[in-house]
Amino acid sequence: MNHLANIKVVVPSIASTLEFYKDILQFNVLFFDDRQKAAMVEFDSGQNLLLVEDSSLDVTRWLAPSYHLVNSGERLYFRGNSSHIASVKLNEVEVTKIEKEWGDTILEVTDPNGYILSFWEGKELSFLELLEFYELAPIRLKKALEGLNERDLDLVRAPGKWSIRQTVLHMVDSDASSLAMVKFALAEPGRIFNANGYNPDTWVEGLDYQHRTIGAEVALFIAIRKHISGLLRHLPNAMDRTIQISSGPVVTVRERIRLLMSHALGHIEQILETRRIHGK
Repeated sequence: MNHLANIKVVVPSIASTLEFYKDILQFNVLFFDDRQKAAMVEFDSGQNLLLVEDSSLDVTRWLAPSYHLVNSGERLYFRGNSSHIASVKLNEVEVTKIEKEWGDTILEVTDPNGYILSFWEGKELSFLELLEFYELAPIRLKKALEGLNERDLDLVRAPGKWSIRQTVLHMVDSDASSLAMVKFALAEPGRIFNANGYNPDTWVEGLDYQHRTIGAEVALFIAIRKHISGLLRHLPNAMDRTIQISSGPVVTVRERIRLLMSHALGHIEQILETRRIHGK
């Protein structure tokens, strides 16, 4: 089997969980190992989850190097056809629909184990619409951080959630780690790119997000957005240029910018939510 999962999910019962993912959400079951109580399911966009009952079981042969282990109550994010989920047996599962001003539609369901599955689909935006929202994030980020002191940056929306400080540093690292991919696609359209994925939670710990200042990182975020925006406005057909991921699909610059745009604006909303919760 060539499929590898990017997410490992520990569940109390493989049988009942598979029934939900297969019969209700219409995921594909790639395999089920009854002896080891492990299974892999696939969303129609090609994203795979590894389900296991025993958290200590060695399942590395089924996992991508940068896999993410989630805990009950966390969100599992899926990119692609949200209309797929809109067509499931709605009488058997509650679906929450969220629509963002920048054209995102998010459908959320909770599985029997308490995991929240968030399905994202983005409306196609014009070149200027996409650029305007992409360039909006630095402005909104600066405004979202106005008036906060160092202690305020450690506030969280809820126990177990990232602090404002950690969220900002994650946003910056997402843009910084995507910079090379976008630049290669713009400079050498069609070339093969060896993408090296990472687990955001590993970076939170490995780069000590909890104890770092954010001034230089916010400046870097602003600079990256300004730099890439300038290239997109200058180069002809910039959004349509592509790169071939060595272990995956062909990706257009438009797709990557669209993802970075919604990613940052979504996290800025979380920062504002944290401020509202704490009256800041």
